[in-house]
Amino acid sequence: MRATIVYNPNATGMSEEVLKGMSRILINQDIEVCERESKYQGHSVQLVCEANLDSDLIVTMGGDGTLGEAFRAFGEVQQKANYFHMSTGTANDTAHNFGLYQGSVYSSMSLYENLNKCMTFDVDMLTANGIPFGYVSCCGTFTNLTYETPKSFKKTFGKMGYYMFSGMMGLSCLPDVIHKPLKISYEINGEQKLTSALTMIVSNTKTFAGFKLFPEASITDGIFEVTILKSLPGARTMRALSELLYKDGERFDVSRYSKYIESFQTDEFKVIFENGEPRLGFNHDGDHAFVSLNDDNSLEYKISGKVKMLLPQRAMQK
Repeated sequence: MRATIVYNPNATGMSEEVLKGMSRILINQDIEVCERESKYQGHSVQLVCEANLDSDLIVTMGGDGTLGEAFRAFGEVQQKANYFHMSTGTANDTAHNFGLYQGSVYSSMSLYENLNKCMTFDVDMLTANGIPFGYVSCCGTFTNLTYETPKSFKKTFGKMGYYMFSGMMGLSCLPDVIHKPLKISYEINGEQKLTSALTMIVSNTKTFAGFKLFPEASITDGIFEVTILKSLPGARTMRALSELLYKDGERFDVSRYSKYIESFQTDEFKVIFENGEPRLGFNHDGDHAFVSLNDDNSLEYKISGKVKMLLPQRAMQK
């Protein structure tokens, strides 16, 4: 059996020791291991496509952006190899989806010490105008912070680095919050809506930005979550923030803020950007993404396929 590990050396929790640890776990199971370094944004797409030709197992190690690149690769080829992702990034939103331990890469790796105890799951592949992403596509206010936050902040402070940079940039972003909302139109349950929104999020995850916002979300059920932040909750802002910050959002209930946040599940979603492409572009899995709108300035989200993932049995018990 042959495995290829595709790793991002710049991920927050990545190190030579972590890479050796993952290789050793596989070698101890009589698996031949090949290590491939991702050297630039988008490189993992090529490496995963190549590994799919001659490997029985592909492992990616990095942040959620590395996972997104693997999904893009599987959108280009017919998947032959089994696949799993080891979260070594900053927020690692997808770790919870896969039954891993957020913030503890060694504990997560130990779940693969016996591959026979893992199970293969058909995980939903979402696309935006045909372009696959791993777990989230978003645009609007503050969605650029994940890829604009300096690497030094992420390495030194982890997830808190996002919040610190967000605080530093808050005043400069305020004019955009007030004067440049997203003007979008879409249809849900037969009702046509036109909204000025701060942020739009399309996701397939239990957590977003480290917060447990969608505890009932499933990565295998053929549906995804759409969340539209229409405005900030005024005098209730501090209450909302306190609920978000308590145990990473365990007390936060999106339905309590329906005046400010619209959230629903669907298997297909078409949104029209009335003012053309969002000024900040799109964020796919934490990285800056380039997505072309259709001629009518629309973007269509759908489940376009499945990715076979080898996950710990505890993944579906979460």
